[in-house]
Amino acid sequence: MSVVEPRERAHAQPVRRALHLPIGDVGPVAARAVAAGGDGCVRAVFARSAYVEVDRAFICVGVPELGCGALNALVTSGSTLRAWLAQVAPGERVTATPRQLRIGGMRIDFARARCWHPPQPALPVDHARLAQGVVQMRRAAIERMPDEGLAFLVAEASPNPRARVSTAPADSLAAMSGTSRNPLAPVGHAAASVLQQWLARGARADPAIAARPLADLIGLGPGLTPSGDDFLGGALVALHAFGRTAAANSLAAWLLPLGDRGTHPISAAHLRAAAAGFGGEALHACLCALAAARDAGASLTAISAVGHTSGWDALAGALTVAAAI
Repeated sequence: MSVVEPRERAHAQPVRRALHLPIGDVGPVAARAVAAGGDGCVRAVFARSAYVEVDRAFICVGVPELGCGALNALVTSGSTLRAWLAQVAPGERVTATPRQLRIGGMRIDFARARCWHPPQPALPVDHARLAQGVVQMRRAAIERMPDEGLAFLVAEASPNPRARVSTAPADSLAAMSGTSRNPLAPVGHAAASVLQQWLARGARADPAIAARPLADLIGLGPGLTPSGDDFLGGALVALHAFGRTAAANSLAAWLLPLGDRGTHPISAAHLRAAAAGFGGEALHACLCALAAARDAGASLTAISAVGHTSGWDALAGALTVAAAI
């Protein structure tokens, strides 16, 4: 991430409004980072959000439309946030106190923020119902998933290890737009297969025995949170949600050091949140729908709104785990 060059003359700086941004909903990781306090800086600024780093913890200050998430701090007013985003720049200093972030004359207020915690499926998971949920979600997803990223793995997830994508209707296969044109397909297929085999063996063996296919996912693809990272994050969240905590911890112990070295720091922060069982609001809604074999239409609409393909990439990891379970 490049740091903005310092402005040459103080008088060239634009007049900045002293803004007050109340936070409506905050995720558990962001809430802990603010409560701990400390100094940091703005790391990235986008049209609808900005990432702030405080003592190596990341907070995503964004509009409500982003949805809740572990790192997210959602403002109550999108228009006020956009006014702030027009003034702030990467590299600016940030100070966190127990209930607010200060950036120059701007104040982001957490005093009345609601701490979001994701809904969880009832445990123990009913395996027959989960298998039904996988089939239903796969059918619902095929017509709407994007051609890019690792979304194609959603269409290939099946609770029957002998099942193949070719059992889908011809028009559905056409919608999938062949993976032969997707540069991520070889790595994605290999990693998904290894992950399923590891889970089928009871997840007792060290996942490092399959280091290459899974490690190849780290940093795979473009964007702030690459597709491979999102897939792995979705898998970790699903393992926690479906009661496979030991498997999640084993996978995370091997994965997180690689992520810290091999991907963008913001993406690595999302992986650390996933290792604790926290994903985005849309992903958790999909996991609850899967476990209960409920209609997946609304949750898939929300998945489509997450990043360019991030929601679908995370769902691919989660559905791979669900199918293996």
